[in-house]
Amino acid sequence: MVSVRMPDSLFKKLKEISEKDHYMDISEEIRSIVRKNWMKSMHPELLEIKELKKSIMQEISKKSKNEIAKQIIKELNYIKKKIVKGENDE
Repeated sequence: MVSVRMPDSLFKKLKEISEKDHYMDISEEIRSIVRKNWMKSMHPELLEIKELKKSIMQEISKKSKNEIAKQIIKELNYIKKKIVKGENDE
């Protein structure tokens, strides 16, 4: 166990971040920060690859969500036209 002293403003900011990132408490957030910085100093290329992977996965997710939204809009427009014309799809 390690005791850490920090200014109150830093403590409050860490508490906000830990809640936003869904950590159980601030110590988890601190361990995560330490792990990340340790990895950066020990294996910078590995950290770079992990960050690149995360970025790519976020872009893929964003694009697939956009494609799904486009398909939904297309289907809704089709339904809207059918309703306006008074047609039935049955």
